[in-house]
Amino acid sequence: MNYIKSLKPLLDYTDSEIRDLARQVVTKGHVVLHEQKLTKQEHIEWCKRWGKMDRNEYFMNPEDAREISIVSGQRDENGKRIGMFGKDELQWHQNGSARHQFEDCIVSLYCVEECVDTVFSICSQVDCFADLPEERKEYFRQFDIKLDYVEDGIYSIVGNDTEEEMSPEHEINTGAWYYDEGVDRRPLVSKHHVDGREYLYFCVPFMVGAYKNGVELSEKEVDALYDELWDVLFKSKYMQHHVFRRGDILIMDQLHTIHRRSPIRFMDRMLWRTAFDYSNIKF
Repeated sequence: MNYIKSLKPLLDYTDSEIRDLARQVVTKGHVVLHEQKLTKQEHIEWCKRWGKMDRNEYFMNPEDAREISIVSGQRDENGKRIGMFGKDELQWHQNGSARHQFEDCIVSLYCVEECVDTVFSICSQVDCFADLPEERKEYFRQFDIKLDYVEDGIYSIVGNDTEEEMSPEHEINTGAWYYDEGVDRRPLVSKHHVDGREYLYFCVPFMVGAYKNGVELSEKEVDALYDELWDVLFKSKYMQHHVFRRGDILIMDQLHTIHRRSPIRFMDRMLWRTAFDYSNIKF
């Protein structure tokens, strides 16, 4: 994991220090800072120094901090979930999964309450592509992928629902499924808008189709491409793993990386998630 040894409070960072940190996020895919003490508003204030923030009014967005999404298995006094995702294992995904385009390409995760049995994993979509021989790179450049809403896309929801309380996936607009036909696709290989490096956008939970040189693939061909991508990307040499401890904050680029999470055992575990872009960073 790409740790920053300095324990300097985030709110004391100068503009040049934030720019240097942003460069590390783009270059390495993610960084982790330790022993931070943030209120919701301080977390939001710091993220806004990077760029424009995503803001929503879903059940997991506190009324006093709509830019923050609570990630937790906790429930309130009425037994309702207060956070997204719950306790189950999360499949490999990016923030914005199921979207063919999105602006908030950075995610920060700040640990409010820890669970030492839960492991967070990150895999580099840029390093795996860089290591491919040129002919394999050219092969993957021929593809577009089609993205859509998938009911069990991030983790299995069977058995987690009741008629009164649907899973969070059904309460959150996840992206491309509501667009007109034809716009829910994007290149499998793209160039990052900051550093220009190519990366594979293997949208594991929501890849429902693919095109090669503009020709739509059969279901069997899509399955074969899926298996190819899985073998290329998910190798241990491209992965790093982290156990969140209270006060940790992880910042990751959602184009250069993909991530997942093991199940939660301690239901009070809580992260504050924000999503934003690089628009205020003068690289």
